[in-house]
Amino acid sequence: MNLINSPILGKTLADFGAAFRSGAITSLDVTRAMLDRIAALEPKLQAFTYVDAKNALAQAAAIDALWASGQDLGPLMGVPVAVKDIFSIDAMPTKVGSRLSLDDLIPPQGPFVTSLQQAGCILLGKTVVTEFCLGGFNLTHPTPWNPIDPTTPRMTGGSSHGSAVAMAAALAGFTVGGDTGGSVRWPAALCGVTGYKSSVGLWGSEGVFPLSPRFDTIGIFTANAHDAALVEAALRQGPMCIPPLAHNMTLAITNDHFMENLETEVAECFAQAVARLRKAGAQFVEVPMVEAAEIDEVFAGIVPADLISFLGRERLKTHWHLVDPVTAARIEKAFDMSADVYARLVARQKVLEQLMAERLKGIDALLSPTVPVLPKPTADFTTVEQASAWNKLATQNIRPANLFNQCAISLPIHHLGSALPVGLQLCATAGSDDVLLATARTVQDILSVP
Repeated sequence: MNLINSPILGKTLADFGAAFRSGAITSLDVTRAMLDRIAALEPKLQAFTYVDAKNALAQAAAIDALWASGQDLGPLMGVPVAVKDIFSIDAMPTKVGSRLSLDDLIPPQGPFVTSLQQAGCILLGKTVVTEFCLGGFNLTHPTPWNPIDPTTPRMTGGSSHGSAVAMAAALAGFTVGGDTGGSVRWPAALCGVTGYKSSVGLWGSEGVFPLSPRFDTIGIFTANAHDAALVEAALRQGPMCIPPLAHNMTLAITNDHFMENLETEVAECFAQAVARLRKAGAQFVEVPMVEAAEIDEVFAGIVPADLISFLGRERLKTHWHLVDPVTAARIEKAFDMSADVYARLVARQKVLEQLMAERLKGIDALLSPTVPVLPKPTADFTTVEQASAWNKLATQNIRPANLFNQCAISLPIHHLGSALPVGLQLCATAGSDDVLLATARTVQDILSVP
């Protein structure tokens, strides 16, 4: 994947900022190099739906001029960014991974994208998404090539897999996704990068095509936890939380749900991570999490019903032949859901959210494997039944954080015992994003995450 050298590969965003401010690099030179790299690798990777080279170069030149005039927009100034194709960006198309005509439903550009521009980020373009963000694999839409294996096409996770692939191939300084049911942490784990899911409402969802507003959150892909914390703090326009010392961390693990269906390499990497954290002085407590199994009823019931409500039954039924069969299988289960069943599921979700917040009091993060399995070859999935089974298994550990309204992050830990990517998930109570990211920075450093 080194046809065109990446000016950010092996560097942190702090490194980038220091080089930019010293004059060692310019935003225009970096953006041009990134666009050249995208042009060289994109024919194989297929991570982008739209590359806006002309406007990206113009943005970069303007940023360099601002810096030369003495204006500093903050730590993200000049950083090239790619954004999932559910975010409206002025002068860029939004398709949400679908062949349906959705122009009347596409919102205007929202505050999150505007905040990226105000921070001085260079918007390179839009990245591939599974249809309506519903699941991690479509049969009738191409899946981006997972850069971790140059010879065999492998699963990338979903639905923000275009952004994950772009980050894994060093096509941007960081990339943006959306996480309604694990859609950032899942592809981060399978592509070997860091994926952070924010708390609901931390970053406003206006200007983002909705799947289920109750669960929709914005997330980012970065090379490491330090970069994720820097992005969050920069967009918050505040300081990063100081990482805790290992012996001051209280981490939770569980034997329920999250430890089921683990492949050998995943189990071994997770065991190694826990052992290293214990040795460093972190305190561990075991908590029950049997309620996580309710994702199959509560979460899987609410989400497609919300999507039907937004898209409209008539639009779906009229253009049903254009919907990917894996997406259709998820949607049609909710066509006949009654109002009283929906209300019961919503009420149960609120109870679970409060229950988990109480249970995790005093705990910095709940640890688990992000995905219980390794990225399989895409050739193994040729039917709706196979793809649906994969979606259910692979999201086993990530959807609970959405169900319980938590913030979460996935760190790559395959260096602890696997040739293919494995992720370590940290989940925390909603609103504790800065503390979660600080904890993740300490965990990353203890585990020597590459």
